[in-house]
Amino acid sequence: MDLTGLLGPSRPLPVRVRPVGGESVGSFVRRLGRANGLDLASFLDRVGQGEASKDPEQVEKYPQYTEMKVNTAGRRYLSVLAGCDVELLKWALPSMADDLLLSGTGPAIWQWPWEAEGGHLVPWCASCGLRRQISEPVWLMSADSWQVCGRHLRWTDDSRGVGPEAVSVAQLGECVAAERDRLRLQGRFRSAGEELFADACQVMYQWWTYAPDTLVWVQRAWTAGLEARSARAVPLVVLPEAAKLARLMLRFEQAGLHTPRDRAKWLVGVQHQADLWQVDFAAGKNALLQWLERHSCPAAPSAAPASGRRQLVLAERHHRIAARTGSLQQRSCMPAV
Repeated sequence: MDLTGLLGPSRPLPVRVRPVGGESVGSFVRRLGRANGLDLASFLDRVGQGEASKDPEQVEKYPQYTEMKVNTAGRRYLSVLAGCDVELLKWALPSMADDLLLSGTGPAIWQWPWEAEGGHLVPWCASCGLRRQISEPVWLMSADSWQVCGRHLRWTDDSRGVGPEAVSVAQLGECVAAERDRLRLQGRFRSAGEELFADACQVMYQWWTYAPDTLVWVQRAWTAGLEARSARAVPLVVLPEAAKLARLMLRFEQAGLHTPRDRAKWLVGVQHQADLWQVDFAAGKNALLQWLERHSCPAAPSAAPASGRRQLVLAERHHRIAARTGSLQQRSCMPAV
């Protein structure tokens, strides 16, 4: 009698596979199964009981659409099969976090919803994979729908087979510099930096919808090999302006002066910068006014932490609207486009 389903696996599979930081569970189990000569169904039999979807073959064929979910016992079984501590799986695979597990403390179970929940499935940079001797595709569970690899100058997103999987940004130095500036902003100002960048992105997305034929944005799309008016191109082509706008928003918040006169002065400054960026200020003015309205009331002063260094706290209304975690859209106080 086979008691594996009741007691769980007792030893790792012969061939070990290390998870990639941020990898989706579905991507990891496929790689682990294939390394050991197991198709998806055979591998899942060792993890517990579940339902891959109405069409398991489609799940295996299209990893860019689905993510695997398990309960506590299923995670434990997977850690044994992989030869990894549970804590390592939790650190490497976002969907293994405690709050994302399926409910239930009984036997190991898993589910495979057709649509991934809690993020976007974005291809990992293939060149990064080759550096780690991984030749097959790896899918990341990303909070946002796109990522930039600064090492290999590649941009990937969740476009799911529409056009090239990876876009070279080697000829788009301003986009690479913008991504690095975004990381510096987040590194120094933590959540405030992340949320200001999120606000700037949402403003620029609205801006683009009113002026999609702006020459500088069209040229970037063409340089990247993307259709200029495609929704896919938007996050990439406006990235430089979004990073610069986030810095202007930062200065506004740091000044702590939010009177109508201060807001008008800031808006004039943004108009001057828009002229330098060669984008039509009028197309983005309404979005900027909306952002100013949501940041019109400064946050109440907070006590300095033990380090003595004050943290930047954004406007009161911003915090009532924006989420503390999630995608750029969720972390912004601006409406989605």
